[in-house]
Amino acid sequence: MRPKEHTHKYFLTAGECNAQRQMPITLIAQRVIEIATEHANILGVGYSDMIKFNSGWVLSRMSIEMTRYPGVNEEYSLTTWIEGFNRLYSERNMEIQDGNGETIGYARTIWVAIDMDTRRPSDLTGISWLAETINDRPCPIAKQSRLMPVKEDEATLSAQHRFKVSDIDFNRHVNSVRYMDAFLDQWDIEFFDNNDISRFEIQYIHETHFGDKAHIRTKYNENIAETEILVNETANCRAKIAFKSKN
Repeated sequence: MRPKEHTHKYFLTAGECNAQRQMPITLIAQRVIEIATEHANILGVGYSDMIKFNSGWVLSRMSIEMTRYPGVNEEYSLTTWIEGFNRLYSERNMEIQDGNGETIGYARTIWVAIDMDTRRPSDLTGISWLAETINDRPCPIAKQSRLMPVKEDEATLSAQHRFKVSDIDFNRHVNSVRYMDAFLDQWDIEFFDNNDISRFEIQYIHETHFGDKAHIRTKYNENIAETEILVNETANCRAKIAFKSKN
C-alpha cells in the first residue's frame, strides 16, 4: 500500500536561523524539496527509480504562505501529499505545523520530469499508477498566479549577480533555493527586521549555470515585489513576494 501522505518532524537550531532569529523562508523551501524527495522515494518514483528511464524530477513552480515562522529550538513538521498528476507534471502540496500541531503555513509545488540528456519534459504515462496516490486533502492557499515580466522602466530595484560554485546543485545548474537568496538579497537587514514574508511564489523558466551573469529586476509597490532574474535579457526565473509589517 503506497502511503498518500508523508510527514517529517524537524527541530530548528540556532545555526539555521536568520538574523531575525527565526526560520528563513529559504530553509522552508529546502524542507519542501526534501520531504517531496522522501515521499517520492517511498512511492517508488525517486531518483534511483527515475534514472533507470534517464529521467529526473525538477521543480517548476512553488508557492509558500506562512502565518508565522518557527524560532530557535522550536520543533516543527511538514506533511506532503499529491493533489494532481498527469503525463506532464505532478502537483504536490505541503502543510507546515509547529510543535503543538498548529498549522503555520502551506506550500504548493509543481514538479516536471525531464529527460536527463535532452533536458526536455518526459512523458509520465508509464507511471500512470501514481494517479492512485492522489489525495483529496485540501490545501487552502491559492494556486500559483501568472508571474509577469518586469519592464526596465518599471523597476524600482536593480542588481547584478554572478552565480558561483556554491550556487550549483546535483544537476549542475543553479539550486532552486539559490534563486530565492538572490531575490531576497536585494533588501537590507533592517527591512527584514521590520517585515516578514507572507507569501513567496517562484517560477523556474530556464536553467541557469555556473558563471552566468544575471540581471535582477524588481518592481516593488505596496508590500508586493514582482521580480525576475534575466540572463542575456532572457528571463530564467520569476518571483512574486508579499511582505507584511511586523509592527
